[in-house]
Amino acid sequence: MVELKRLLLANPFLLASAMAFPPEIGVFGRAIGDKCRGNEGAGTCQTTSNCRGISYPQPYCPSDPNNVQCCVEIPCTVGTKSGYCRSVSNNGCPGGSFDPGNYCPGSQDIQCCLKNSENGTGTVGERVLAKAMEAAGVPYAWWGGSCSGPTGDAPPSDFGEIGFDCSGLVCWALCQTTGRDLFSEGLRNTRYMYCETQARLGYAKYPFSQRKKGDAVFFGDACDCSLSDGPGSIHHVGLVMEDGGDMMWNAPNDDLNRVMALRISAFGETPCPYVIRFT
Repeated sequence: MVELKRLLLANPFLLASAMAFPPEIGVFGRAIGDKCRGNEGAGTCQTTSNCRGISYPQPYCPSDPNNVQCCVEIPCTVGTKSGYCRSVSNNGCPGGSFDPGNYCPGSQDIQCCLKNSENGTGTVGERVLAKAMEAAGVPYAWWGGSCSGPTGDAPPSDFGEIGFDCSGLVCWALCQTTGRDLFSEGLRNTRYMYCETQARLGYAKYPFSQRKKGDAVFFGDACDCSLSDGPGSIHHVGLVMEDGGDMMWNAPNDDLNRVMALRISAFGETPCPYVIRFT
């Protein structure tokens, strides 16, 4: 790169030719996070999966892989609902729907993408996640949670908190969303939920690699259903926050002591082989 700059500075003809390129294309290449400009405004070079807005297939980030494109994030509002302007033909609106009204700049191909979980529809899993996120900041309470909401700690971790444990949070959100009461069915225990037969559980299991927003992701080192306690048993559950993503919504432990988002990859254990999809 340094040698290229020296060559350009030493040769006025090459320098003039390089300056002829539009500024959004450039000649020195870009990296993720670098500035770029698309038809609808200024943005940054981002992986397409991380771009909430318009991701342009044009070579505005020329030195990056094909999955890195110029991302311009323009918020849009339709009534009480919010979203981001996206390209109908290039980006689509995963997990949501476009509103064709005049809420975004540019051509009719750029429309406001409203997430289903934000307008009261969407998959069961998305709605379960949305309900669970209403408990943000609620304390962690061992064995806490019921269909009605947070409950008190249970021994041996009785710290006097009123809140949820990991499976209590998931089961509460599921009960509030669908009316299904895993508490009374004896399936609120993380191991029982993960290890139960699909026929009795009533929900399908999918490989972790196929995880979608709202799926229940489990942890337990060996994820051994024969173990009722210890490192190899299934002892934690969270809700996947994005299709194929690395974030989960959960009630982690007494140390963090609040319902919050965590990275799956930073939890310290390999996720169990399967996720449960609520339908």
